[in-house]
Amino acid sequence: MPVRKTIIVVAYAAFVALLVTFKSIKHDAKFHERIAFRAAWITATQTSIPFLLAVRVNPIGLLLGTSYERINWFHRWASRVFFASATIHGGFFAWEWIAANFFWTEVKTVTMVLPGIGAWFMLAWTVISTIPFFRRIKYELFVVQHIISVVLLLVFLVLHVPEHHLFSIWCAVGVFAYDVVTRSANPIWRNLRLRVSANPSVRYAYDASVQAVDNELTVMTIRNVGFSWRPGQHVLIWSPTFRWETPHPFTIANVPDSEAKTNDVQLTIKTKTGLTRDLNDWARRTGLREDNGDVRVLVTGPFGSVPNWKQYENVVLVAASTGGSFITPILEDLLATQSPGCVRKINALYIVRRKAHAEPYLQRITWVLSRAKEMGISANIQVAVTKGARTVSDAVLNDDANASRERLIEEPTRGTSVELERFSIDSTRSSESGREEQLLKEEMDMGFDGVYASAVEHTEGRPEIATFIRTAVGSVPGNVAVAVCGGDAIEKVVKTSVASLRAERITDGVVGSEIYLHVERSDI
Repeated sequence: MPVRKTIIVVAYAAFVALLVTFKSIKHDAKFHERIAFRAAWITATQTSIPFLLAVRVNPIGLLLGTSYERINWFHRWASRVFFASATIHGGFFAWEWIAANFFWTEVKTVTMVLPGIGAWFMLAWTVISTIPFFRRIKYELFVVQHIISVVLLLVFLVLHVPEHHLFSIWCAVGVFAYDVVTRSANPIWRNLRLRVSANPSVRYAYDASVQAVDNELTVMTIRNVGFSWRPGQHVLIWSPTFRWETPHPFTIANVPDSEAKTNDVQLTIKTKTGLTRDLNDWARRTGLREDNGDVRVLVTGPFGSVPNWKQYENVVLVAASTGGSFITPILEDLLATQSPGCVRKINALYIVRRKAHAEPYLQRITWVLSRAKEMGISANIQVAVTKGARTVSDAVLNDDANASRERLIEEPTRGTSVELERFSIDSTRSSESGREEQLLKEEMDMGFDGVYASAVEHTEGRPEIATFIRTAVGSVPGNVAVAVCGGDAIEKVVKTSVASLRAERITDGVVGSEIYLHVERSDI
């Protein structure tokens, strides 16, 4: 866990510990009872905090200028502290009763004891089931059991807590009810479409096409949505075709057209379990039958809060697997806008298992790459394929400002293909090596427009992420933004690299240039 998060958690836990122990540590006959009662009131007072941190339309997030998923980590830690203080409350009472051989008598005679034990077990299960290993086994099952556990916890707490302190519990019930109402309201008004014309109609949900790239990746396109979104935001989708699955979050892989009344939402979905597996299997079956592959989906959102990338001079983006859904809209937005702000340099690294997994992203960004030169932006795009046979690099061509496509560069008159071993998109400078000049000449000989011809660099095997970031950041002063989306291992490498570069800049006395790190993850 990062240092800042660790400090927040330790400070919060220390504050709760202080409240439990302040002026209560006296080793007399009532020591255990005094600690147990103090922990009881402190635990009851904390009840609303985990619920407030978990709501989707989050007041705390609005005050902090962030979104619910960015503070979800503290929801889990607040729940663990809540569980710890509840354990102290029940544990000290149980110790006293067992020492006096009075435990079962207390359970039988005091009606609030059994609901309290039930509440503790519900809370213990809730904490255990939120461990990443368990909640990632099957996300849909985790959501259902989590809701049931929370409802049972509130019921047990209402039965357990004395009436004069039930206010704290009813506050938690109120927050839970607020979350249910706001979560339900969003999909209702988001998916309800009224048409007032000669033939009035009411439609609910959206049409979506589903295509399987292979058994590991699915592309869903939700057509004609009537809302806008910002790069990096996500939506939750549910389909009556897979009615037993719960709504699942996916990052939107494209940007909206500001001039259009309606837009298409594109999602790239990694096949795991539950809904993602069902979508992929269904898309492959319909593809074999040559059906249209359309489904009806309900959309909730968009949600998420991301930085303003235009305030940085140098933007470095690293994505693995479907993390490309996060960085692709950023690239589109920076290169398609009329005012890129301070941005002068963009470096992006896509890490994919197979070459086909990068195509949904490259198809979206190729049409904006030709704008980089006229905007004065250096754009360097690299794709690292970690699995699969060695292939010829793709050339991303744009014959005019309004048409773009991806091609495999081959010369039909030769027996062997022309391989672009290293030719990055860099629209603000000419090729510096003799090899790159030769490759560009070969492109021109094959009839490609020299103004728009540019290539995506493809490599095989695991890339040197630290080297990529160091090269992309460079030694030129200026504010840099580094964004990563792709899992724990890659996040760790990026964090270490950024920390090293920050230390070097401080040592070298580089003033007025900061390196901002943004880590995007599906924190479920």
